[in-house]
Amino acid sequence: MNTTMIEALQITEVQVTGEFTGSGMMNLGTYHSQPQGYLNGGATLAFGEILAGMLSNAMLPEDAFAVGQSITANHLRPMKAEGVLMAEGELLLKGKTSHVWRFDMKDVEGSLISQVTVTCAVVPKHR
Repeated sequence: MNTTMIEALQITEVQVTGEFTGSGMMNLGTYHSQPQGYLNGGATLAFGEILAGMLSNAMLPEDAFAVGQSITANHLRPMKAEGVLMAEGELLLKGKTSHVWRFDMKDVEGSLISQVTVTCAVVPKHR
């Protein structure tokens, strides 16, 4: 069984929503939790990096692809690992060799859970 991290983390609804914006959702369960039942910050980071790569790849020409290069986050509010974590992102830099995304990770009530910034390296497919 070959499960990708996208499938394992239950990341869905990834879409480019504008010229410099995108969004996605991560369905939460015990897989995403710390022993205390709260969302693990590592799952949030993985969600951010995956989302940045998927959104950048949707915007890039066929001969290039994006890979995560750097990620930073501020976890602002604890959230139980249940329901859905929603991400709304803005592409801050769309360069030839890098993309920088900023995501607001929110619960279903719209409360800000984490703010994640991801830098993706843009590399040629045939390197």
